Amino acid sequence: MRKEVKSLVIVILKDYPSINKKLKSRKFELMHPIRKRDENVGGGRAINRPWTYYDDMLITIDQDRYMHRLKREKEAIDLALQDAGDCTQKIIKECYFNPNHKTIKNLVATGDIWCSTTKAYKLRDQFIVDVAKKLDLDVF
Repeated sequence: MRKEVKSLVIVILKDYPSINKKLKSRKFELMHPIRKRDENVGGGRAINRPWTYYDDMLITIDQDRYMHRLKREKEAIDLALQDAGDCTQKIIKECYFNPNHKTIKNLVATGDIWCSTTKAYKLRDQFIVDVAKKLDLDVF
């Protein structure tokens, strides 16, 4: 696996717990854009111009690349977690989703997971490959 892809997926995994908050924040930004104050008060206004505020807002939300990327990342991680075994889920949740990140060696040493250190690293790497494939990243 290429180092850049592995680093990117690890960053995405560490960012996973805050994806819902980022989606809500981005949707709020798109629904309530900051507009410049009109200095020409009352002048130059078209009388028969259609008011398309809601249509424009829906189109903007639907076409926003950042929101689509966040949704795609969330779906890829959710699918990979569903396909992964219990040991892999425990490794990923404790190492990347937990604010107090633990290392795989600590998980094995404390008995939180029931496999060897080598097997735990292989499970983690396989999970990263699965997420990368679901995100259509060039793995090898």
